[in-house]
Amino acid sequence: SRLWRDIIHAALRKDPMPNADDLNRTVFISDNLPFLQSLDSESVDLVVIDPPFGKKQTFKGRLKPPLTLQEREKEQERMEAWDVYNVSTAYELGIEYPDQSGATALFKDIWRFERVMREDWWQEIHDTPVWWLIESTRRTHGSDIAAYIAFMAQRMIEIRRVLKPAGSVYLHCDHEANAYLRQMMDAVFGADKFRNEITWKRTSAHNDADRFGAVTDTILFYGGGQFNHDAIRVPLDDDYVDSFYRYEDERGKYQVGDLTASGPRSGESGEAWRGVSPGNRHWAVPANKDGYAGWVESEIIPGFTEIESAHARLDALDKAGLIYWPSSKSRGKPRLKRYLAANNGQVPNDIWIDIKGAKGREQTGYPTQKPQELARRMIEASSNPGDIVLDCFAGCAYVPVAAEETGRRWIACDMSPRAFTVVRRQFAKKPELGMTVEGEEGEYDEANPRFEGKGVLKVRGPNQLPERTDGGDQKALAFAAVPVPEIKFRQTPLENSKVIWQEFVDEWGTDCWYCGVRQPEDQRFLQLDHIEPNKGDGSNDDCWNRALACIACNHDKSDKLNPSETMDKALADGRIQTKAKRDEVAATFASRREWARKRYESLPKARELAGLSVSLAI
Repeated sequence: SRLWRDIIHAALRKDPMPNADDLNRTVFISDNLPFLQSLDSESVDLVVIDPPFGKKQTFKGRLKPPLTLQEREKEQERMEAWDVYNVSTAYELGIEYPDQSGATALFKDIWRFERVMREDWWQEIHDTPVWWLIESTRRTHGSDIAAYIAFMAQRMIEIRRVLKPAGSVYLHCDHEANAYLRQMMDAVFGADKFRNEITWKRTSAHNDADRFGAVTDTILFYGGGQFNHDAIRVPLDDDYVDSFYRYEDERGKYQVGDLTASGPRSGESGEAWRGVSPGNRHWAVPANKDGYAGWVESEIIPGFTEIESAHARLDALDKAGLIYWPSSKSRGKPRLKRYLAANNGQVPNDIWIDIKGAKGREQTGYPTQKPQELARRMIEASSNPGDIVLDCFAGCAYVPVAAEETGRRWIACDMSPRAFTVVRRQFAKKPELGMTVEGEEGEYDEANPRFEGKGVLKVRGPNQLPERTDGGDQKALAFAAVPVPEIKFRQTPLENSKVIWQEFVDEWGTDCWYCGVRQPEDQRFLQLDHIEPNKGDGSNDDCWNRALACIACNHDKSDKLNPSETMDKALADGRIQTKAKRDEVAATFASRREWARKRYESLPKARELAGLSVSLAI
């Protein structure tokens, strides 16, 4: 035991670790806020987190299997190396003191402002979008959920800082607070960084007494970076296959697709082939970047991608039976047979029903554990091999394992010392990953054959956080104060359109005000136009801004032309016969509009409206 303690202390009492690039396969046992604050700005490619959901309850699960005596001793040694001896010393360092029986996994998902919020931070974010969101949450959903959103906001602001400009973040949540978290993410990252609200069907059955069974969680996806379509293909839906792959031959099911595309008819691709012209289009033979061309080369026509001539490619496809010819030229152009065998699947949509919950040997006993396949999809979609993936709520280790399996570097953090026990257990279930634990097989040495081809899991405590190498100059908070805009309410016109129309007709007859052509006394043919385009708020619906217009003039004017331009258009189209007549119509229009303005000012309540300013210019 003393030897083991000396090994643990030697491993854990090292100098502060360098930053993100060199923190691969390290699990930090710490409150994740100071941990995030210790990372360099713009140093992480992807963040995948499964935080508490704000459910106002304590979760308790049974570890599968319970910790062995040796695991508990190792856990205790690590905590002693960090000066953690009991609940009180753990609290002082901002971490949890795990159940000492080694049989349970326990965490409280209950939130209070006095536990998660310091006044200096609250003052720092005052009048920012985040502050307004937390305040509105406090008023609509209560202080507990608002405290949870505040807890998450502090961390998401730091995550925004440590993410690279092209980085992405996936936040797992459920119905309890997803609406507030979505707004919080908009406030922190900007609504333009929103990519998806993914619905994951986590289970098939769940009964609730007073509502439909809740069987889904939500994953909020934000970022401005890459999206690897080809890395996350899933099998085509059966209904899709039945609907689109309606033909079949000895090669299997296929659909027929267009062999032409829009664009200039230049060179050979725009010329007739086999007596058939592409029309105003060009022949669009599968290009080398098209996965179908690769399938054709590997399965049917060796060297297909080396053929440069468009017509020669068409000849080769036809000779191999990959061209579908209609029964007669009058029924259309030849088309390409696209076989189901060449389709490598579809990119998942935003409803994921094909990934089941954690099961079998993967289960840890944590009641809210997520499956590693779920993390793999997010990691492969939004990062490349060698990128740095961060999980700062890493209790069940589903992200670190998935990151290791997909060739990414990863950093993890959790506030419970038991998290590292779970992490090493999860890796031990996958010996093909070749992971070892620092200090347990001697000091790691790349030159030692014992460690050849292996990755080394490292653990660091709350007093061993990395030191920033970027100088710490870039602050996490970079929000401008948000002024509260004045609200403008919808106005009620003093008269409705029917009254105005009748008053205008009674006074001026049924001539169009823009072209002077007499119309039937019928609102279908003589319409009530807005001289200044309709604002849609009732503010310019009164008679001072209205005119009688024929169908043609009203159509021409729309919201594009002013009255003078509308009259010019009527003159050009012949509804106004001469320039002199056009000038007469313009003068009449001005006098009618002046009459409408005075009529409006004479109406009850009109004099009470301050700031009335009506332009009479046409």
